[in-house]
Amino acid sequence: MAIDFSRLATDRDDAAARAARFSNQDPLPDVPCSLLSSAEIYDYARLTGMLHPFYQDSLKSASYEAHLGGEVILWDEHGKHKIQVVRGDTLILKANSITFAQVEPEFRLPNYIAIRFNLRITHVHRGLLLGTGPLVDPGFEGKLLIPLHNLTSSDYPLNTLDALIWIEFTKTSYGFPKNALPEMHLGRFVSFPEAKKNMTPDQYLMKASAGSPIKSSIPDAIDEGRRATARSAEAAERAEGVARGIRRTLTIIGLPAIGIALGGLGVALVALYIQVSGLVQDSHTLSTSVVGGLSSLAAESKSTAIKADALRNELADALAKIQGLQQQIEKQARQIEDLERRTPPDSHRPPQK
Repeated sequence: MAIDFSRLATDRDDAAARAARFSNQDPLPDVPCSLLSSAEIYDYARLTGMLHPFYQDSLKSASYEAHLGGEVILWDEHGKHKIQVVRGDTLILKANSITFAQVEPEFRLPNYIAIRFNLRITHVHRGLLLGTGPLVDPGFEGKLLIPLHNLTSSDYPLNTLDALIWIEFTKTSYGFPKNALPEMHLGRFVSFPEAKKNMTPDQYLMKASAGSPIKSSIPDAIDEGRRATARSAEAAERAEGVARGIRRTLTIIGLPAIGIALGGLGVALVALYIQVSGLVQDSHTLSTSVVGGLSSLAAESKSTAIKADALRNELADALAKIQGLQQQIEKQARQIEDLERRTPPDSHRPPQK
């Protein structure tokens, strides 16, 4: 069946036929190798079927807007894999989460056009991140699967009727001019791998994570911060209980002969207690910083994970120090109790006048 190149592809098969016709042959050789303007984006979409469906009113001066459309994949707090299909509905992006979503167009890029994409700035200002727009090599076929990071502390209702990303198209130096000497071109064009074309979302994610859940590390870090706060409070209560026992023991034991020994122990215990109090306060402050700070992070996913890991390590170090000092206090308390047991009963009586 003849292809009507005067208009856009009417369906998926029509787009595929145009792509096959011009996958290696450039229909517009007079267009220079550069970022394409809206006029050239339209012409290449019309002639090569490089994306379908294509809407002319979605063009900007040098980019094209695209909406979500297709499968959406995420993992809940229990690591359960969930899939939903977006068809113009509102998509709820959970707080501090990563969601993988397909965009509407199906791409069939010729071997001389590459694309990049970025999130609309409106979504960025609201706390949604896509990360850096990666290069999609010429020859790619299929739907884009993009990660959406909601780094805010609130759920994000995403209206899928609004454009999500802007796409730019760049013509590359595929092949060489006819008037050039073939023997001067020794490089070999590397085609897009056939095995990576038209992959499903599950195939993409299985290849990336070997089947493991892909979740944001922020909720886990917040929970760990809360648990650390509770553990710090318990450690503080235990330390205060030991200190009260020490004070009672020091009050009961009044014998001058063991005063020096107890005094030395008391000084050591006071120093330890001061250290414990300081570490407990630091732990509380650090835990509060984790709970409050992680919820407001608006940075790249990788950077966020690194910061969360660092905060968890700091919390672990603080708790380890508290536990070590707790053990030292208990050891000193046992020494006092042993010393009290070895003291004759009469020695507790005050001296007779």
